[in-house]
Amino acid sequence: MAPTPPPSYPGNADAFAGVYPWNAPLKAIGVDKTPAPVVAASPVEQHPAVVAHLNRLEKKGAHESDEISTVLRDLLQARAAAERSAFERAQASWSETPGGIEARFHEQPYFIRAPFEKKINWLRDNRGTKHTNAFLMGTIKSALLRLDAVRKYHGVGTGHDSEFIAYYRPSYFHLAEFTKSRVKTLANEVAGRLNEMFTTAADERGGNATGLTDAELLFIYRHMAVEVNALRVRPPFWKVISPLFNPLVLPPEPLDRAVFVSAMARMINPDWWERQLWRLRCDWRENQLRAIGNVHKRATPYISRDALADWLEQRRKNREFFKSHELADDEGNRVSLESMVDASISNPAIRRNELMARMKGIEFVAQSRGDVGVFYTITCPSKYHATNASGHANPKWNHSDVKQAQKYLTSLWSRIGSKLGREGLRVYGFRVAEPHHDETPHWHLLLFMRPEERNAITTIMRGYAIKEDRSELSKRTSARFTAKRLDPKKGSATAYIAKYISKNIDGYALDGEKDHETGKPLKETARLAMAWASRHRIRQYQAIGTPPVTVWRELRKLNNALVGQLIKSHTFKRGQRLLSDPAMDAVLAAADAGCFATYIMKQGGVLIPRESYVVRLAYHDADKPNAYGEIVEKIFGIFSPRLGDDSRVCTRLKTWTIVAKLKTPQTEDARETSEILTLPDGPAVPWSSVNNSTDIEKITDLMPFDEAMTEESEEKITDFEAMDDATRRRLLRRLRAPPGTTKKWLPLHPRQ
Repeated sequence: MAPTPPPSYPGNADAFAGVYPWNAPLKAIGVDKTPAPVVAASPVEQHPAVVAHLNRLEKKGAHESDEISTVLRDLLQARAAAERSAFERAQASWSETPGGIEARFHEQPYFIRAPFEKKINWLRDNRGTKHTNAFLMGTIKSALLRLDAVRKYHGVGTGHDSEFIAYYRPSYFHLAEFTKSRVKTLANEVAGRLNEMFTTAADERGGNATGLTDAELLFIYRHMAVEVNALRVRPPFWKVISPLFNPLVLPPEPLDRAVFVSAMARMINPDWWERQLWRLRCDWRENQLRAIGNVHKRATPYISRDALADWLEQRRKNREFFKSHELADDEGNRVSLESMVDASISNPAIRRNELMARMKGIEFVAQSRGDVGVFYTITCPSKYHATNASGHANPKWNHSDVKQAQKYLTSLWSRIGSKLGREGLRVYGFRVAEPHHDETPHWHLLLFMRPEERNAITTIMRGYAIKEDRSELSKRTSARFTAKRLDPKKGSATAYIAKYISKNIDGYALDGEKDHETGKPLKETARLAMAWASRHRIRQYQAIGTPPVTVWRELRKLNNALVGQLIKSHTFKRGQRLLSDPAMDAVLAAADAGCFATYIMKQGGVLIPRESYVVRLAYHDADKPNAYGEIVEKIFGIFSPRLGDDSRVCTRLKTWTIVAKLKTPQTEDARETSEILTLPDGPAVPWSSVNNSTDIEKITDLMPFDEAMTEESEEKITDFEAMDDATRRRLLRRLRAPPGTTKKWLPLHPRQ
């Protein structure tokens, strides 16, 4: 019998839907399914300021949900201010305790920590905490304070209104730590953003870059140049275009659009940016190492170890590239690239010999004119030196780099030259730039002048050299400027400057001599001086008031080419005229003879305008544009301004292209290569454009081929002291013969 169901709830009129009344579905508590009456809501009037704000947001494409409330904005600003205050307190208090200094020291990159870590660990292990803390509070604290000042001086500023600075400031703070690959990545990023900026600006003005007006082109360049300049890189053609900005009025004549196109092509080119950023990185890194005292005579003179290692590695890579590539002309002739480089002025020995020949020629000219020589030395003020002569930090240093010191010397010499010109005084000679032990450059000048003008010239030069920061010199002006008259009885001018030329190239003939500033052998410091000039892009040697040496080199190439053609045609006669004009032929003969003094006199002498030289360089437009769309000028040859363009003579007879060296199959046994017949060089071998030999090319054969030594005869030689004269002569002829001029005759088989 089923149980009796419970009574229904009051107001529940739903029919029973279950098997039993007690398991029927129950109504939810607190839910009223009766629909509420619809009432029309009256609109709420908004404040006019709110309406205006919403309208502005709507025009900008913003939504109300994107807006940050005033309370949240105030909280974020308060948090940022608190974090900034805490950071500033930490920055101000790190130098008060040894622990804070050591913590700050360990935050530095490895190239900053490396010179000190070994010393700190040794002090902690051998001398205890007292000496370690003293080293931290003294040397390390001073180095870090100078490092912060240098980073602030050379880093990107905070006052620039630049989009790129806001994005790349963290990267630029660590730019000195970047590797080559990281710099390349950053260069691609910057070039891509500038390309996007240019494309966007062009699209806003119709999308056709060639249809931009002069005003639009100038506006786009200015906008891009601001971003480039904020990154501490000088925009291309800045000196040419920047005068158009003030006032912002276009000149009456049309703008040179080719300049704008070339400038923008550079700014959007990743390779251009890679070179600029790598140069900036190297300069900042080197100056930071100078700031911490890592470049001086008690550490590494002239240049840091990092920069020296980079220079040596680059030379090794260059040498490997030279070995794996060749020069090829349009006719298919190939020449070893390595041999051509070794035969050019890139070879330190050839460069030194040329400099000595030029200096000797200038001295001969001075003797013929009756001029006197004075040896001057000009040094930068103390504020350009990172360390003192003793190797300690210089408190007067203004955190400038080597480039700024070289710029000071260049500007100083420009002012001296202007003053001498106004007074009617003329000098000529040679200038040598070399580094102090802390990398700061100084100049040596060997100048010739009239005897009666020597005192006036020296007085003017001394006045300009000691003018800046005069108070630090007192009566001791020799720290900034010295002048020494050359005495012919004690030696020639060339002999006096020969040491300065050799010790900055290869240290030739300086065995056993030491540098008076660093105490190191000059043979070792020569490569440091070359690495210093390469790192800071400083021209070490420069002639003053004499005909250009480039014309001298082109004339020597031309003489070799003309003589070679006459020899091949069997019409060569010693002393015959090679050029139709007697004056040009005289200059050509002087250059070929290697007498720089005769070359100067045949060119017209010293202290004359370039337009008055007998022979000058001739240029022509290149066949193809460069990577930036420019048709640049290239050296064509020589010409005489007196005769005009009809006297143009080509010295670049062939166009050479650098190509990869052809790979030859290698055999398992290297001795099998002796079975290959090596033919002597013939007329098809291309003439070298860098052959600077002053001797007449020999037209006689070296030796009969049947006298050549074979491998069998070479194996019989066991005692070189017991060789007879004939055998020794044959061996010397074989050793002196250039590669490929000796033919190897293979022994015939008995059956043959």
